Amino acid sequence: MVVGLVILALGGAALLSPERVMGFLGYTLPSQTSSAATLGEVRATYGGVFTVMGLLTALAAINPVANRGRILFVGLLWLGACAGRVFGASVDGSPGLFGWLSAAFELTVGLALVVASQAASDAAAVSQAAPSPSPTAPGVPPA
Repeated sequence: MVVGLVILALGGAALLSPERVMGFLGYTLPSQTSSAATLGEVRATYGGVFTVMGLLTALAAINPVANRGRILFVGLLWLGACAGRVFGASVDGSPGLFGWLSAAFELTVGLALVVASQAASDAAAVSQAAPSPSPTAPGVPPA
């Protein structure tokens, strides 16, 4: 749930204040003529996608056993972002301290969600293996 709320907050910040998010990430507008397109990209990618991903994760946390596939999916998205960043570092050179901290954050969030999905999977296996209570009243033989 906490991870979902953090992702949701990141998405909301990008939707409502894309300039601030760009500044935090170290990006600048290339020109005033393309500012609407650039801000639209930030709102779409960091705002829209992260908002939906955060909502999906937070809602999945309400019943993680039933939603373990969704939790795993979002975790793999974060691990994919980390892998893309590490690939970029190998091709383009070191992204600097902020880039490595971002990779560490993506790795941490991704692993946390993958582990949570697997814990939910283990909980589902245990609950399926446990004997079900008898639907009959005590002392009454089944029909």
